[in-house]
Amino acid sequence: MLLALIRHGIAEDAGPHTGYRDEPRHLTDVGITRMSEAARGIARLGLHPKVVLSSPLARCVQTAEILAASSGSAVRLHEVMRPGASTPALLDVLAEYPDADCIAVCGHQPDLSLITAALTGGSRVDFRRGTLCVIDLPHLRPHGGTVTGLYPPTVLRQLGSPDQGTATR
Repeated sequence: MLLALIRHGIAEDAGPHTGYRDEPRHLTDVGITRMSEAARGIARLGLHPKVVLSSPLARCVQTAEILAASSGSAVRLHEVMRPGASTPALLDVLAEYPDADCIAVCGHQPDLSLITAALTGGSRVDFRRGTLCVIDLPHLRPHGGTVTGLYPPTVLRQLGSPDQGTATR
């Protein structure tokens, strides 16, 4: 299975409009625009997840919905992807999709970095908002995966731009 880990897009700061709480923070207009461009870039990479698993926090739900719309995937919210997500809990959820060739997961930092390190036996990855890390995970267990792609948000947006691939002078 290919596991596509992506950090949510740019979100608003917690403030009076969110009751100074983290959960209801939505993507900003810039975050929505950039994530839409990145989602097109992800599709151009040929990643077509069967499902997009998401943290139930608003900014992740919005990011997952954008990704799902561009790939025709279903969105599933999972409590295990809240901030503080663990690798064993994620592996349990992934086991619910034994026939999936590709699953996307939208989550938070530092969780995604720690999960990447645990799944690959490697170093932590810096997940800026909108970063995608693709892991080839032939077996659902720690240390068995290989990072096959790491795409910063600027690269995904370039891939997703309408004029991508056209010559400029």
